[in-house]
Amino acid sequence: MAKAWHSRIHMKGQVLYNWPRGWCEERLRLSENTGVQDVLFDVAIIGAGIVGCALAYHLSRFRLKILWLDKNHDVGEGTSKANSAIIHTGFDATPGSLESELVTKASREWPEVARRLQVPLQQTSAMVLALTEEEKALLPELLKKSIQNGVEDVWLITGDEARALEPNISKAVKGALLVERESIIDPFTACSAFAEVAVINGVNLVLGLPVESLSETATGVKTVNCGSGRQFKARTVVNAAGLGSTILGTSYGARPLDINPRRGQFLVYDKTASSAVSRILLPVPNPKTKGILIAPTIFGNIIAGPTAEDLPFDPASTPETTPEGLDLIRSGAARLYPGIVGEPAISAYAGLRCHCRQGQYQITFNDGLNGVVTLTGIRSTGLTVSIALAEFIHRGLERECGLECQPAADAVDGRHEDAGPGWVLHRPFENEVRLHQNPDYAHMICYCEQISRQELIDAIHSPLSPRTIDALRRRTRSASGRCQGFNCLIQIAELISECTGTALNHITRKGPGSEIIMGSTRRQAGI
Repeated sequence: MAKAWHSRIHMKGQVLYNWPRGWCEERLRLSENTGVQDVLFDVAIIGAGIVGCALAYHLSRFRLKILWLDKNHDVGEGTSKANSAIIHTGFDATPGSLESELVTKASREWPEVARRLQVPLQQTSAMVLALTEEEKALLPELLKKSIQNGVEDVWLITGDEARALEPNISKAVKGALLVERESIIDPFTACSAFAEVAVINGVNLVLGLPVESLSETATGVKTVNCGSGRQFKARTVVNAAGLGSTILGTSYGARPLDINPRRGQFLVYDKTASSAVSRILLPVPNPKTKGILIAPTIFGNIIAGPTAEDLPFDPASTPETTPEGLDLIRSGAARLYPGIVGEPAISAYAGLRCHCRQGQYQITFNDGLNGVVTLTGIRSTGLTVSIALAEFIHRGLERECGLECQPAADAVDGRHEDAGPGWVLHRPFENEVRLHQNPDYAHMICYCEQISRQELIDAIHSPLSPRTIDALRRRTRSASGRCQGFNCLIQIAELISECTGTALNHITRKGPGSEIIMGSTRRQAGI
């Protein structure tokens, strides 16, 4: 029987979970593997969003001892799982800004990076639609800005030309800006792919452990103080904790910044709507937001959003959708594509982007303490810039913090071709050889997305050892279809229990506190 790609590799790093006894295997529990606390690391990365993932991946290719921490129980569990899944060209960025520099550079690198990492990416192009004469008058300036940003494959087109490309857009469209290289991507696979390569190369990843403060010893070594009284030592630290970055920053005297959550809500439409839109449709932007867009997804759905709601800072705030926000999305999307009002929405989600009053991309080296880097204000283009931002931080660590980075001769920079998600690259049940070797590739668990039992098992045993329902959902698309897990969630939980030896009442959606069997349900089930 052919083995999954990850069973044929040697992982130099560890993945550890800060979970109670019995909630996952002992080999994955931090409390059973305390040796990681005795290591003096060269770099500690705090935060496993897309920026932290890309940085861990980038630095893992050097001869460095790296510790990577996140409070959540999977990579990409925070804001990075709730974006528009677009690789931007930077056509509308502020010319001369760091954002413009990084987006322009990264957008050209992504096709090759996605190929190496087996991350689904598709160039769809985008159109900025002007629905009034006033909006149309703004398009030439947007074209000029695009060219200043080095994005020259853009064109002004008429309303009729726009409708010839996208027949379902509003008849009110007066003109448009066509942006050829705008692309869509699977942001979940991007996070996990970066992380898998990082761990294979030797990065130690600790999940489910919040970082509470940083301090410094007399020798200049930084102490990373975490929940449960755990401490780690590192010479340099990168604070990429998103909305938590400034709270952590107060512990080490970081430059004060005014940040707040900016909520973005989205609607997800059924795959029956996929033929209605083939390009990213954008309104003419305003100073605060790019507005409500409509975009195809790499998964075959279309999405609409986001809103841009500034909320008061609250460390305990969680991203929630609201009736008012979803109504705003519906009305905003209908301006671009009126027929969307008749399309069935199957899900909604929200994310809290880190808005900084001082401006986007606030990056400070030797912030408060020598050897500490603080990142904040990384908002809507964070997914796109992640690969270029990782290199920018690496160069800054060398130049500003004295980090010595020697290439590791045996490091890898990509994943095996079998590592890509089967739902888009190669459906296992359609491969006769693979199916003959393992009939469980035809044993469907999630019928909406056609995800098999063996695909879920492969994901459970993949390098990051995902142990939650949501972590498997992001890797396989299970429970992401029309029924949203109504028919398959319990079967997925039972499979996790079977493969890991974890009791069913300890199987969670996203870590302890989100158990799928709770309270009286446990007693009724005899658990």
